[in-house]
Amino acid sequence: MADAAKPSKLMLDECYSSEDDRFLDEFRKFDSYEFLLGFVQKWLQDERPWAKAQIVRYLQEDFDAPAHEVVVKRLFKHFESQQEHDILGHFMVAFDRLVRRKRVRRYRYDRSTRQSWQEEALYAKPNKAVRDEINRTATYKDFRGRETTYRLPDLRNKPGNRLFSQRTRNYLRRRVWRYFRQLSYRKPMAYVAFVAAAMKEYEDRDFAVGENILDNWSLVHACYFHHDAIEFTASHANLVEGRSLAELTPAPYQLPAWQTPKGALALVELIVEAQSTLVRLWAMELLQREHPDAISKIDVETLMKMLSHVDPRVQEFAVALFQEHDALSSLHIETWLALLDQANPTVLALICDAMRRHVTADRLDNDQLLELACARPVPVARMGLAMLQSRHAHRPLSPVLIARLAACNCEALSREIGTWALQAIGTPELYELNCVTEFFDALQLPMRTAAMDWLQEKTSPGFNDPALWARLIETPFDDVRLRLVENLETRAALPGRDGGDLAPLWTAVILGVHRGGRTKLKAIRQLAQAIANDVRRIDALLPVLSVALRSLRKPERRQALSAIATMTSRNSELAEAVASGLPELRWLDATREVTA
Repeated sequence: MADAAKPSKLMLDECYSSEDDRFLDEFRKFDSYEFLLGFVQKWLQDERPWAKAQIVRYLQEDFDAPAHEVVVKRLFKHFESQQEHDILGHFMVAFDRLVRRKRVRRYRYDRSTRQSWQEEALYAKPNKAVRDEINRTATYKDFRGRETTYRLPDLRNKPGNRLFSQRTRNYLRRRVWRYFRQLSYRKPMAYVAFVAAAMKEYEDRDFAVGENILDNWSLVHACYFHHDAIEFTASHANLVEGRSLAELTPAPYQLPAWQTPKGALALVELIVEAQSTLVRLWAMELLQREHPDAISKIDVETLMKMLSHVDPRVQEFAVALFQEHDALSSLHIETWLALLDQANPTVLALICDAMRRHVTADRLDNDQLLELACARPVPVARMGLAMLQSRHAHRPLSPVLIARLAACNCEALSREIGTWALQAIGTPELYELNCVTEFFDALQLPMRTAAMDWLQEKTSPGFNDPALWARLIETPFDDVRLRLVENLETRAALPGRDGGDLAPLWTAVILGVHRGGRTKLKAIRQLAQAIANDVRRIDALLPVLSVALRSLRKPERRQALSAIATMTSRNSELAEAVASGLPELRWLDATREVTA
């Protein structure tokens, strides 16, 4: 190895002394046994919490740094002698990860019967991490004393290689499990606590395939030691012939310790905090079997964590407990609201059902009810609306408060919410322009649709309100503009507006390129009718009509051409204005027909 590639001791010391997070990355680059052995002694004598935290981090990483066998052994012997159970739990997980067998096919032959067959077996391929060595040579001396130097193959470490030989790995697994086995006899409750803490560290990647379950030697001992489908050898755990992993049920080592109240608490913590699905399922099954009474006494805060868990099986487990929990009736409103905010969408409907049964609208203030009704999830918004309607029936809310429903985030219920809100505040006695306008400016399309439906009702106080219609003319929403044009088909004019004032509305509809094809034709017809009714408006409205005439869409061009021909045929005064404003039109004959 060239000098430039050597790791820097100065850099390592700097990171170590300044508690730099790059320390482990630098430390793992060293492969000198003498240096590593000296540094690990210094590391173990360091009393800083950071130094111990780095040891835990080191154990959580893959043991793949060449020559670090001395580090792992020295750390393990030190903490074993000091009886630091929590650190040894990390060794338990790390040693289990060292052994990974793969399925292979072996050929067998019976000489007596002269028959051959294949059988499946688990095989651990040698993959010991080594230091890179190139240009290796060796010397051979023959019987005459002559020496011959010859070249040896280069040694290069490969990705996936790990520390120690397979035999040493098996020994380390047995030794760390022996420590916890002896602890279980001396201090059963300490055994449960620290083994459970170690079980939390296993991850789903440790069980990528079924045989990996058996490779986790210590975990299999802790969880399935007494199961008759597993047999243990000095090196491995194997399935009994004819049995399968699907048959495994909790059969833990030192079962009486897990049957205690502290054992129940440890199982509940595993369900919430374990990082692997296997451990969570094992804990749930053992808890249901050995502690049926303790399940109903799980505190609500823990159930909240289960309900918001990423594992759907934990959520299902918690839902069944949550619906029948004794403390739901006395649960604080803040806790309910936090639960609705944190829960996974798959169980949200069940939580809302439980809240309906145990919580009345009287326990929530107006702001909380409005927040629920405006929530995005459908179950929460539906429950909030029902509670809000109940509150309004007994203690009517002010129009200002109800207008806040226009900010509803649930698109599926926004039309229903808008319809109810406008019925509540859209009466002559409660009608306020500013409050009603909020629903026409809502971000949700169904909410604006409900507002326009309300506006078209002749009993609505906004039906003939010029101020409201004036605001709607300036709306930025295409759907509202189209509905306004539809209204002009049944009304001679909008309240407080004449034909000239509607030019911006017609222009916006005609210029729209994404929607409103049929409504554009109505807008063109209305525009031409306004010009025919008042010739003085032709200078202001003809440019808008010319936009439709010059459209790329044939229906719009035809409608505009038809409208121009109709209005000029009825009023000869318009012909000159049309001819100057639309020079591309050419009169064909005395019938005054025009064409583009």
